[in-house]
Formats: sequence, C-alpha cells, structure tokens
Amino acid sequence: MRPILAREGIKTLSSDVSTGVLKAENPATMFQRALPIDVFASMDGTLLNVEMVFTLPSGVGASRETVKKYLCGALNQLLPKVDTTAAPSPVKADSTAIKVDAITLAKQVKESANNPARLRLNFIGKVFQVSGKVLSIAENAGIYTVSLDGHPPVMGKAPTTKGNRMAVVCAMTKNQDATVAALQTNQRATLVGRFQGFDSKTNVINLQDCIGR
Repeated sequence: MRPILAREGIKTLSSDVSTGVLKAENPATMFQRALPIDVFASMDGTLLNVEMVFTLPSGVGASRETVKKYLCGALNQLLPKVDTTAAPSPVKADSTAIKVDAITLAKQVKESANNPARLRLNFIGKVFQVSGKVLSIAENAGIYTVSLDGHPPVMGKAPTTKGNRMAVVCAMTKNQDATVAALQTNQRATLVGRFQGFDSKTNVINLQDCIGR
C-alpha cells in the first residue's frame, strides 16, 4: 500500500508488518486539514484481507461516492492477475468436507446472515457434506438441482410459513445422473458441495459443484 498511497500524494506515517497496520495521512493544505488513513492487513489461511479506513475530522465533509471510489481504486491495485484458465479444485467426498445436517447449517447461516464478513469467513468457498430430507429434484439447462429441507420440525400443530422455510439447494456437477436418479423426495440424502452464497430474500443456501456421498 505504501507506493500506491504515495502515487496519490498520501504520506505514510508508520507501518508495522508484524501487526499488519499502516498509518498514513492526506497532508494538510490551505483549504483543508490533514485527513488520517489507516490500513489493516490480516491473513486468513493463504488469503490476505486488507481494510482501508478513511476518517473525516469533525466539520469536514466529503461525498460518499467520491470516498468509495478513491478507496476502492487504491485497494483494487492490490489484486493479483486473474488466471482465467484456472478452475476451483473439484469437490471431493473426503474427510476435509465439513459434515453437517441441513437444519444445523441453515441455523448457523441464518444467525450470520446480517454480517457479510462472518458469512465469508465461515462459509463462502468451504466444502460441506450436508445431510437432510429431499424437498425437490429439478433440472435446468442440463444441470440438476436438489433441495434439502433446512427448516426444523414444527412442534404440535403450529403452522409453517412457506415463505420463511429454509432450504439448501445443491447444484449438481456434471455426470451425476446415477446419484440424482437414486434420490427420492421426502427421503434423506447426503450431498457434498461448495458453499456459494445465501439468499436472504428466499432463505436459500446455495451449494455448487455438488456430488453424492
């Protein structure tokens, strides 16, 4: 970040590689006070997370879009070149997959849904081995999708609101015809897939590249 900030006339005041903290400021001019900028870096496995915080002193105003464009412009210069030929490693039904019941996974994701950072850290990109009752089996453009029930059992005669029902939707990888053919609705199944995301509007957890277990 030091050379990136320097190109924009930002002065680095201090940096500590061991803690991943860099402090800088946009120097004062005749028309404005010095504006502090803090950069925080942390490792998540092999992934480097970089956060940039721009603080406006009391009495100083700035357009949200202008600040956002400036910060994103600086951070985007840290992105490595993307190898468009590279593909994510295939999902495998091995010991590295996180074994969980569909209802439990749905509960955990729902509790984290209001915090994108928590979703990304704990779920996005991770491989899960999910077991649950099959709600539906469908096909779209040659891709099978299997929905597992993520809603806890209803006690007594309390009605279930269909719109609030949690589901885990697995987009099957290619050549899974035999696996899908063996599934039956209202019967339990176990599938392994990579967590792609959570749609809070439909209460759907999306897994991709799914295979049978």
